Amino acid sequence: MFQQFVVGGSSGPVAMAPLRIHAGLGDTPTVDWLRIVWPDAVLQGEMEMAADCVTAVEEIPRKASSCPYLFAFNGEQFEFIADFGGVGGLGYLVSPGQYAPPDPTEYLPIPRLEPLDGQYVLQALTPLEEVTYFDEAKLVAVDHPAGTEVVPYEMMAIGVPPPPFEVFCFERPIEPVRALDEQGRDVTELVRQVDRRYAGATRPDPRFLGLADEHRVELDFADRLQSLPPGARLILVLNGWVEYGYSQTNFAASQAGLQTRAPTIEVQRDGQWVALVREVGYPAGVNHVMTVDLTGQLQSSDRCLRVTSNMELYWDRIFLAQHLAQASVKLAEVAASSADLHFRGYPREFSPDGRHPNLCDYNNLDRSAGWKLMSGDYTRFGEVAELLEADDDCYVIMGHGEELTLRFAADAFGPVPEDCRRSFLLKTDSYCKDMDLYTAFPDTLEPLPFHGMSGYPYGPDERYPDTPKTREYRERFNTRTIRTR
Repeated sequence: MFQQFVVGGSSGPVAMAPLRIHAGLGDTPTVDWLRIVWPDAVLQGEMEMAADCVTAVEEIPRKASSCPYLFAFNGEQFEFIADFGGVGGLGYLVSPGQYAPPDPTEYLPIPRLEPLDGQYVLQALTPLEEVTYFDEAKLVAVDHPAGTEVVPYEMMAIGVPPPPFEVFCFERPIEPVRALDEQGRDVTELVRQVDRRYAGATRPDPRFLGLADEHRVELDFADRLQSLPPGARLILVLNGWVEYGYSQTNFAASQAGLQTRAPTIEVQRDGQWVALVREVGYPAGVNHVMTVDLTGQLQSSDRCLRVTSNMELYWDRIFLAQHLAQASVKLAEVAASSADLHFRGYPREFSPDGRHPNLCDYNNLDRSAGWKLMSGDYTRFGEVAELLEADDDCYVIMGHGEELTLRFAADAFGPVPEDCRRSFLLKTDSYCKDMDLYTAFPDTLEPLPFHGMSGYPYGPDERYPDTPKTREYRERFNTRTIRTR
């Protein structure tokens, strides 16, 4: 037996329904299962509730959506690397009537990657209430001179076009001699190295997730730019993480007259702050790095830069670097030799040091979660490597709790050249979509995204490609149909 109630609905122009439910249970001593869909669409379950009493139920604050997570085998275990795909978010409401344009391509640095039985193994897992459309996955080996570091040209671009693919190589970071926040506090050591100690948002907005009071990090490089050669290519590198707001958060904030402002980069000249790049972008998730090309915008006499935003952003390491254009850097890109789609579960979050953001423990799983599901045709479980060879709009469509095991032949890259070291990037081409009430088409997999679309949602004159290839793909692979209504 089950009963259904609507709580707090309108009952007329001057009345409303009571906020208390009186459910008759007869001789039953407990409610076996209570399922609540809160007004913000968060699904919550309560088990074994006692009868013959009044019980208050409060909404549990929890993160309903983010992005798929990446884990890599580091020689001992599968280690959480980062979330990814945030740049390809579909139907993400920025303000009423305005949706963020999705950019599906992303390059993720993998700090530690070791072979497992002759293969490099990565795990891509969708843990939260969302769906992932995975189109391409390539492992990129970057061989660069020993003693140098490499970072991709990467960010969630806002005030500039999405960056083209490029790998920056540098030898010695140009560190600030001093860094202050907007309250005048010295945060130099907080932005010196990647150690989960952060500068950035000091007063997050308690009303709107992802928003904070305006915060700044002022970086003093003293005279460290004076010795650079004329025409040097200068890159600003920022490691950090962002607390994403939801579509509904952005809608609510807009009603309060607020809107997120992505980081603006300024330089101090003649006692004035001059904007170099306004609202350039931000690191697109947890454990991310963003790079800003400042070539030609800095002078040898410049010494102070400032990064300003009102987003809930946290900076772990910030420095300038001179890109070594003449360095011997070799890139090799390899497709997955196998890719297996299957159900795994939900890795539990943990903090290794009591600080945010939480990470995910790959081996500590919940087998179920109280998430809703989008209706539609998901990709069937099993081998799907051929779907990840190119960005051709033939997706691996994954629901929550599902995992894609990617295997790359370790010998495909050959030996590391003498006097070089090898770093790895994962190239991903993917979209993701959550079930927020204000996200476009939050309840269905359709309409499917495609690379030629003008945006998402796209107009009535646009549609997912209907070709012999896409028809054959959908008939062969997308056979796991889920209907929720």
